[in-house]
Amino acid sequence: MVETRAIVRFASLALVLEWALGLRVVAADLVQWFTQRKGALCVFPDTTIYWLLAGRIRNGEPYELLDWEEIPHFALRTPGYPLFLALCRLGFGDRLIAVRLVQAVLGVLCVWLVHRLTRRFVADGTEPGSVGQEQRAGRTWTVPLVAAALVAFHPYFVVTSALVLSEAVFLPLMLAGLWGVAGLWERDDGKGPVRWPWAVAFGAGLAWGGAILVRPSWALFVPATLIAWVLTCGAARRWEAVWRSGLVALGVVVVMAPWWIRNERIFGRFVPTAIWMGASLYDGLNPRATGASDMSFMNDPALWPLDEETQDAVLRDRALAFVRAEPARALWLAVVKCARYWSPWPNAESFRSPAIALASASFTVPLFVLIALGVWDRRRDPRALVLLAGPLLYFCVLHMVFASSMRYRIPAEMPAMTLAAIGLPRLIRGLRMTQGEPVCSAP
Repeated sequence: MVETRAIVRFASLALVLEWALGLRVVAADLVQWFTQRKGALCVFPDTTIYWLLAGRIRNGEPYELLDWEEIPHFALRTPGYPLFLALCRLGFGDRLIAVRLVQAVLGVLCVWLVHRLTRRFVADGTEPGSVGQEQRAGRTWTVPLVAAALVAFHPYFVVTSALVLSEAVFLPLMLAGLWGVAGLWERDDGKGPVRWPWAVAFGAGLAWGGAILVRPSWALFVPATLIAWVLTCGAARRWEAVWRSGLVALGVVVVMAPWWIRNERIFGRFVPTAIWMGASLYDGLNPRATGASDMSFMNDPALWPLDEETQDAVLRDRALAFVRAEPARALWLAVVKCARYWSPWPNAESFRSPAIALASASFTVPLFVLIALGVWDRRRDPRALVLLAGPLLYFCVLHMVFASSMRYRIPAEMPAMTLAAIGLPRLIRGLRMTQGEPVCSAP
C-alpha cells in the first residue's frame, strides 16, 4: 500500500514537471518571437552586457567591457551568468533560443528543488485539506506537490526562464543551497539527520557561492542565515551548527576565490563582487530618484570618462551626500520602493494596462494571502522563517535602498511557495469551519 501510494505521488510529480517544461518551452518560443520582432536581444537591456561578456569568455579575451571612449571596466558584472552564456554559446552557437531552452530545463529543476525543499518542512503525506478524507479518496495532492505546482504554473516564474537574465541561473543555485541548509538545521519533523552532513554543508556552500557570482545581491543573505542558524539552534547543538555553517562558508569561499584573486591582481585590493555599488546606490538615492531604475545620469561628462573605481567612489559619495542633505526625501523614497517591490502587477510602463494589472493581481494577491497564512503557521519555526520567508524580506530591505521593482521580488517568491502550500490547508480548514463543515485531521 505504501509503495503504491509512493508510485502515484511520483507519477503526479512527473506530470507537474512535464507541464512545467511544456510551459517554459512555449514561453521561450514566444519571447524569442517577440524580441526578434523588436530587433533586440531580450526584453531588458542588461542582456546586452551579459552577452558581450559571454562572448569575451568564449573567445578567450580579457573579461572587460569598453565603455564610451574606450574606458575599460574590469568588474562591471560578476562572471557567473556570462560564464553560463559562454558555455551555451560554445555548445549551441550564438542562438538565443538555445539559451532560453536550456533555461527552461533549469526552470523545471527549480520545480523539483522546491518539492524537495518543502519536504524538509512537512511530512510528504500532509494533504492540503482534510487529510484523512482526501487520502481515503485516493487524492495525491500533498503539500510538497502543491508547492511544486505553484512554481510550475506561476506565470512570472515561467517567463523568468525565458528571459536572458541572471535570475534563470540564480534560482536553482539559491534553492539548492536552501535545501541543503534546511536539512542540516535542527528539525522537529521526525525525519532524522541527513546523510553525509559535511558533504551537504559543503555542497550548499558551493551552490550559494555560485549564486553570489551570478547575483552579488545574495552575498549578505548567506552570513545572515548562518548567524541565525547558530543563534537559534539551541545550546546542545550549537557546536554542530558552528562547524556545519563553517563548511557552508568554506564552500562559498572555494567558488569565490578565483574571482577574488583575479580582482586583487587587477585592482591591488580585495573586491568581493562587482564594482557597481556606487552606481546602483546613486540610482536609488539621488535628487531625481523616483524608486525606479534610471541610469541616465551615467551620461554626465563628469562621470563617464572616470575609471571604474573612481566613478564608483564618486557616485557612492553623491548618494550618501543626498541622504545627509535630504533625509526625509530618502525615507519617502524607501516607502515608494517598498510599494514598488510588493506591487501585485508589473511596474514597467510598457507592461501597464488594466487587463495585465487585473490578471496579475488575481494571481498574486491570493498568493500573498497563502504566504501570510504559511508564515503564521510556522511563526515559531526560525528555520522556516529564515529560509522560506527570509529571502522575501531580505530583498525587500535591500531594494528599499537601491532602485526597486516587483522584478526583484520574483526570485525571492520561489522558496515562499512552500509557505503558500503550507498556508493552503489552513485556508481550506478555515473556509470549512465558516460553512459549518466537519474538519478531519490527519490520522
